[in-house]
Amino acid sequence: MRRFGRILLWLTLLFVTFAYGKFQGGFAAWFMFYAAFLLAGYELGTARYALRGAKSERRLSSLKVNAGQTLEVDIMIEIEGRKWPLPWLVVEDTLPTRLLLQSGSNRELHFPGYNRKLRLRYSLPNMPRGKYVLGDTRLVTGDIFGLTKKELVHKRSDEVTVYPKIIPIPYWHTINKFNLGHTNAQNRMAEDSSNVIGVRDYAQGDRLSRIHWRASARTGSLKTKEFELHVTNDMMFFLNRSEDAYRGGSNQLFELAVTTAASLIKHASSKKYSVGLTSYGRERVTIAQSRNFEQYLRIIEHLAIVQADGADEYNDAILREVNHLQRGSTIVLVTPVLDQPLVQLIGFLEYRKIKTELFYIVGGRQLNEVDLAHMGKLEMLGVHTYVVRDENELEDVVRGPVSYASNG
Repeated sequence: MRRFGRILLWLTLLFVTFAYGKFQGGFAAWFMFYAAFLLAGYELGTARYALRGAKSERRLSSLKVNAGQTLEVDIMIEIEGRKWPLPWLVVEDTLPTRLLLQSGSNRELHFPGYNRKLRLRYSLPNMPRGKYVLGDTRLVTGDIFGLTKKELVHKRSDEVTVYPKIIPIPYWHTINKFNLGHTNAQNRMAEDSSNVIGVRDYAQGDRLSRIHWRASARTGSLKTKEFELHVTNDMMFFLNRSEDAYRGGSNQLFELAVTTAASLIKHASSKKYSVGLTSYGRERVTIAQSRNFEQYLRIIEHLAIVQADGADEYNDAILREVNHLQRGSTIVLVTPVLDQPLVQLIGFLEYRKIKTELFYIVGGRQLNEVDLAHMGKLEMLGVHTYVVRDENELEDVVRGPVSYASNG
């Protein structure tokens, strides 16, 4: 309808100027007609031929990144066919509102003229955790007078998954005292073959794969590798997603909790521990313990989209799921709340010989006397409490819990 109206407008202008030229005569009158004729031809040509044959392709540096990384976006534009000049061209990529805050460069003005190939490149730095859909690519051009505009939208949808930030954890002392000796042929991991701590003289019965050939050649006698010993831990992580737990705090506190959980799960999975996750939010998610890498991927995929939107009590979630755990499991609590009910619950778990480790997410907040008293009680129960203030300190925090018993 708009196109028909534009054509009718120009035809009316041509008729009026032609009639004026016939009636008035003279150079000026006919000049107006010919000028209107050329202008109408240019405007109608722009409306008809501009962006005809235009194609675009969007390339992303990756569809899966970790939080804090940069996503590179590259849009290639090619205009095929009839070469109608484009005095200006706006290229705009449709982004989710949250990603618009990361970059203001998803829209760019070009002056292509007769150039048939264009390129828009922009970056989305410090990507926030979540799943995002990059939408349509929009091309807008027009005439040099601003009288005509033409828009072309290339429909597309690219889903990008931003996983939680993973902090490398080289060491985490997590031996379950209740699980010593509870191993079997399937899940025993008596040696970590990646951690050779020395050599010793060969003893009858040592496997051929354990012989250290270089040391044997150097000493002239057979030497056997000695490995760091491990006891298998089956671990279930409980992430506190209660909305009340983070009320009054910033979103960064929940992100710190997710980063902590993801980093610990990554470490445990790399050690071939059986790992699971309980995550009660708007939906109740329990991912059973397993050593399979596919199970780890399920957990990380879930952690990419979780929010602090739970209505259930954190303690209730623990009680509901703890009865389904494998014998000898360690439960790892990741929570910004440490109160008397949780201390009592952990004491109950210890009584039932369920080992508990607590990662207390405090962010920039200073510990108060109540916190110290609770942590002192947990230490007397033999529970490791790790205070997490910043993701950059996580590696040092995990190396060993601090004693709080004297403050209780």
